[in-house]
Amino acid sequence: MNGKEWTLDLQAYVDGELEPSRRAEVERVISSDAEARELAGALRSLGEVVRSHEPSHRVPDSREFYWSQVRRRIQQAEATDSRRAAGATRAAGWLRWLAPALGVAAVVVVVFMNRRHGEALVEVASSGLEDAEGMTFRSDADGITVHWIR
Repeated sequence: MNGKEWTLDLQAYVDGELEPSRRAEVERVISSDAEARELAGALRSLGEVVRSHEPSHRVPDSREFYWSQVRRRIQQAEATDSRRAAGATRAAGWLRWLAPALGVAAVVVVVFMNRRHGEALVEVASSGLEDAEGMTFRSDADGITVHWIR
């Protein structure tokens, strides 16, 4: 066993965290080796010093008091989130009606602007097919013609 593994096993032994299968071997080495006994004693002393000088802070209120504050803040955050979601739903409801209305208004504006210049925006033409419906858009100013056939 190398030095690092041995040191870790010795620290676990001193802290009472070593598994029983390894404990007997570490105790055998400590009883036969003076350097191991000295290291174990130093580790025990260090542990006692750390525990004796560890600051202890007592909280004036009970654990239940703090958990009730945490619970209250979580409930407040959930209520705020639900109000935001309700506001977003109302906005989405308005947009559901507003977007098509703006689209219709834009089409009306384009049609009236186009009629003022004396040019028809949409022209319906017969397609020659009995079941098909068609629509033709022609713009002399732009030099294009578009045919829609359903």
